[in-house]
Amino acid sequence: MAEALIRQRVEDWVKALRAKDIDRIMSLYAPNIVSFDIAPPLQYVGADGKRRAWQEVFAMFDGPFGYEVRDLNVTTQGALAFVHSLNHVNGTLANGQVIGRWVRWTAGFRRIDGVWFVEHDHVSVPVDPARDQAVLHLTP
Repeated sequence: MAEALIRQRVEDWVKALRAKDIDRIMSLYAPNIVSFDIAPPLQYVGADGKRRAWQEVFAMFDGPFGYEVRDLNVTTQGALAFVHSLNHVNGTLANGQVIGRWVRWTAGFRRIDGVWFVEHDHVSVPVDPARDQAVLHLTP
């Protein structure tokens, strides 16, 4: 039951991302979320920082914003849950560059008043330590 509810929350979140519907996107996050996102700073504390991060992402894209969650794994225990997946972001940047990038997503959920919210998430890409560069061409 809990796993199905979380999967539905993630599916609704993906639909909101594709629609660039910031209020529906933010409905997934707890007000006190701590987020280790792909872009600086090192962390966002609170939903306002996460909202600004998504708004900045959408401002970079011209036209549709593609988002896919692949291999979502959900583990639940009581009022807590842990998920991880490989997520694909794609679209056309405002400068005309077409991108398609895979990122790694991990999130910790908490059930609050019967609703599952993300209290912590972490988005990352692999890094080549010898070159001190992100590795963006990998695919699952």
